[in-house]
Amino acid sequence: MNRSPTSLCTWPAIDTDGWPAPRIPFPVTAPYRPRPDLARLGTVMFGRREARLLDDDAALPTELREKWSRLQAVPQRCVALAPALAADPAAVWRRVNAAAHAIARADMPGDETDTPLLVVAQGDALQCVSSGWAMPADPDRPFRLRGLRPDAAPVLDWIASRPAAEQPLHALALSLQEDLAWIEAPVPEVPVAAAMLHVCWPSGWDPARKVGLDFGAIHAPVADGGALRAAASPLSRVLVTQGPFVRFVWTIAPDGSRSRHPDELAARGGAADAPVSSEGLWLRVERQATLPIGAGFGGGAALFMIRVHMAPLAQAVADPAHRALLCEAL
Repeated sequence: MNRSPTSLCTWPAIDTDGWPAPRIPFPVTAPYRPRPDLARLGTVMFGRREARLLDDDAALPTELREKWSRLQAVPQRCVALAPALAADPAAVWRRVNAAAHAIARADMPGDETDTPLLVVAQGDALQCVSSGWAMPADPDRPFRLRGLRPDAAPVLDWIASRPAAEQPLHALALSLQEDLAWIEAPVPEVPVAAAMLHVCWPSGWDPARKVGLDFGAIHAPVADGGALRAAASPLSRVLVTQGPFVRFVWTIAPDGSRSRHPDELAARGGAADAPVSSEGLWLRVERQATLPIGAGFGGGAALFMIRVHMAPLAQAVADPAHRALLCEAL
């Protein structure tokens, strides 16, 4: 029997007993309007205190395997680097190193039910606990990965086979359930733009087409998003100087596919106005977290993290109050 390289893979071999089960956030409000609504980390949102930077749960091993499988199949749809960074692996490594340090500082332990920390600065290493490898803590040392568990060996080999500029980005992104985007301004007063993206599960957009675009241009296609676009310039400045912040966005999807890359939507076919059975609809929610990086990158930089949550719509609105709110919003 022919099997994919990941079908027999035990990576990541971690015990998630006691970790929280995947949740179904319900950030629906009425009337529906896309808003530049940022909440400080630690705020109670939709019935839960968003205390942790990372939004990890017991699905982490499965989702990391799914990420790796997708990267092996269609890496060009998931990874995008600004041309200057694609030609400068050391510059990518400095940014990934800064992002990993920032995550290690910001993702503080929570109560006893929380998951363990996934990125830990320990001695001369940044340990990616879930993935099973470590990278140098010093950004001036060359990038290299050191395996911490035998199960990580095939993934380490795959990362080493990728272009040098991609390797640090894979090392961090394959340790988290979140998709990642690095935004920065080359010099002060220049609009903040996306410079590096590692996005396996886009919600209807192509990461390659977002590189180099500022916040307003990135959100130009958002329907009824005038308020969001009007706040684009000051909001992007806030992202690189303040935070961490958390926000939620939601939509109704016609199926349960985690990736909604435009090329894949086209390949799946079907007219845009074709009727869709309500029984096949899904609620798709993104928890978006922003993390300022600090000095050292021109006019400022931040990491933008996206965790996708999905559930069949019937399950998400089993509560009559949720069903009524969704109807009102729609």
